[in-house]
Amino acid sequence: MFLGIAIVCDEYFVPSLEMICDALSLAEDVAGATFMAAGSSAPELATSVIAVFVAKDDIGISGVIGSAVFNIMFVISVCALFAGQVISLNWWPLIRDSTFYCLSICALLLTIYDEDVTWYESVFLLLLYCLYIFMMYHNTRMEAWANTLNVPFKTATREEKSSLFGTKPVAPVTEAATVGGDVEGAGVEGQMQEREPLMKNYGATADGEEAPKPPPAPTEVEAATTKSMAPEMKDDDWSPWEVPVGVCERLYWGLSLPLVALHHFTTPDCRRPRFRRWYLVTFFMSMVWIAAYSYLMVWMITVIGFTLGIRDTIMGLTLVAVGVSAPDALSSLCVAKQGFGDMAVSNAIGSNVFDILLCLGLPWFLRTAIVYPGSTVPVESRGLMYSTLSLFSTVIFLIVATHLNGWKLDKKYGVVLMIWYLIFMVFASLYELNVFSNLNPPQCPSDY
Repeated sequence: MFLGIAIVCDEYFVPSLEMICDALSLAEDVAGATFMAAGSSAPELATSVIAVFVAKDDIGISGVIGSAVFNIMFVISVCALFAGQVISLNWWPLIRDSTFYCLSICALLLTIYDEDVTWYESVFLLLLYCLYIFMMYHNTRMEAWANTLNVPFKTATREEKSSLFGTKPVAPVTEAATVGGDVEGAGVEGQMQEREPLMKNYGATADGEEAPKPPPAPTEVEAATTKSMAPEMKDDDWSPWEVPVGVCERLYWGLSLPLVALHHFTTPDCRRPRFRRWYLVTFFMSMVWIAAYSYLMVWMITVIGFTLGIRDTIMGLTLVAVGVSAPDALSSLCVAKQGFGDMAVSNAIGSNVFDILLCLGLPWFLRTAIVYPGSTVPVESRGLMYSTLSLFSTVIFLIVATHLNGWKLDKKYGVVLMIWYLIFMVFASLYELNVFSNLNPPQCPSDY
């Protein structure tokens, strides 16, 4: 199931997401916090539905809490370690998403404090997510206002944005490109030609006064780069049946061939010219497959935990959290390798907002208001309350570490986040094992 989720994310989900964001001309951080977060959180939604309607235990809440820590610490750490470059970050997306994430944690605390979830508490969570989407819709205005504030955070320079935030260099203008009418190759020349009429209008005015100076010519970085989120395209004659070169590549190809064949015939690859306009179909089919794989994965992990006598909350904090967060990790790493640092971080934090407010709020609402009106959803583990409270420490640590590191994603930053993730998970598991106090009731005996 892990391999299936990896294939769907890498080959179908991320390319379709990039094409949607490119078509809508979304900013990279807004795209990461909305479309990317919602799509890559499909496993968490499937897990919560299973926990509320099938398993009827706390594995859904513990999975979301464990996934939240995994996204904040582990996913961003992996992006920093394996992006292959040092990526500068803007302060606004991180502070914006972290602030709303803290509000989401407060809402979750108020919801599970009395160990019962009612219909109006689930409605409150859903309304908060609607507010988050409304805020993202007006993100441009809010960011323009925020940049006027005197904040002690570093803002990336224009050169850093151009070289590190996913801008793809335009090929130099060659004779072949000129003859063939290559639009990309003629990008710099087109910019200069557009500026010529402006240059001619500057000079001495009719009164003999010196006219204002012409605007500065575009720098080499600005003229030679263009911002694009569209994925690299494949040829129509590309085939998944070609045996790759190399022992490791052939081994992976043989293991993944059944899953690759399944998706080759069921999900259109929007990177191929014939399916270029089918990116919405690719996006929704990817979400369907991610949810299906997650259902089977959670089912197997639940059985494994029951067989080995491991509490469902510990399985949720560890294995389930890692499994359902695989799309977040893979999609964030994919865009981080392309230099979209803000998009990778916004996806990680935005996924947590989606997980808490929608992945928990929606199944709770369906159960308490529609399927069984007037009922409540019990929360049995008091240890989850302390784990939820400790989520604040992860947000504060992330912001402080990012600020002290100069708002950059690099290997040193990745190692620090990874160590903090391991420390957090050790203490959260000890809480669930009743090491500090009797927080978790014993499991009921069963002949299953």
